[in-house]
Amino acid sequence: MLGTKKTIFIAWFFLILAIVAEVIGTSFLKMSEAWGEFLALGIMAFFIAVSYFFMGLAIKKIQVGIAYAVWELLGVILILAVSFVIFHERLSNTQILGIFLALVGIVMINFGEKKE
Repeated sequence: MLGTKKTIFIAWFFLILAIVAEVIGTSFLKMSEAWGEFLALGIMAFFIAVSYFFMGLAIKKIQVGIAYAVWELLGVILILAVSFVIFHERLSNTQILGIFLALVGIVMINFGEKKE
């Protein structure tokens, strides 16, 4: 039983690493002007590859639907935080409503998935 809990914890840790790597990679797309397009795209590709590697490890123990829903939910929240803090971007009220509805949809999918 303890080994199973540890394995699940490690899988969730891998999922968090996947999400963070994906957010870092996505952030470098925006930095191509400051860093140079070739360097920024190379860094982005590296972090996206790292992200998929850890996602692959995570879904060995977490249902893929759950993992992807969490990835999307936390990824959107983190990339919005990065866009506000680092890039000083702002959203219109319509965009905020759309993101809120998307997040509600992801949460509903997560709660609605049948457990094995």
